[in-house]
Amino acid sequence: MFIKEADLFQGVGVHTIGEIAMESTEKVFKRGDVIFREGDQAEAFYVLVEGNVEISIGERGAINFIVGRPGEVFGWAALVDPYMRTGTVVCTADTKVLMVPTDVMERVMKKYPEDGLRIMRHLTSILAQRLRVAYQAASSEADLTAAANPKSYG
Repeated sequence: MFIKEADLFQGVGVHTIGEIAMESTEKVFKRGDVIFREGDQAEAFYVLVEGNVEISIGERGAINFIVGRPGEVFGWAALVDPYMRTGTVVCTADTKVLMVPTDVMERVMKKYPEDGLRIMRHLTSILAQRLRVAYQAASSEADLTAAANPKSYG
């Protein structure tokens, strides 16, 4: 039951993980495959089992994340309204994921609200970390651009 290794499910009860795992599906993608595109309806999220994916957000991939550690979660838009993809995910290697349907998560989190709250707290933590990484990358890029294009005053 690989799902229990995911950061999102740390500390979640065995009964909750078992129900989620039973209704999740393992999917295999080839290098270069697109798992989903920005703007798509989000009906499931994914737990990386093996491989690597790149998440690109914004026009021409203004923000990029690499997901390559088994247990990392992506496609979290399937857990929050309006359930629309905020980025495009492309496999950068042959990749295996566990696809977890939105309706399964919602049903299980309602059934086990304590675990549901724990899952949402973990999700918030994961999102905060990704925002920090994106901010650092954007700040570094802005610093490099400013250094390459100094303005002269006078």
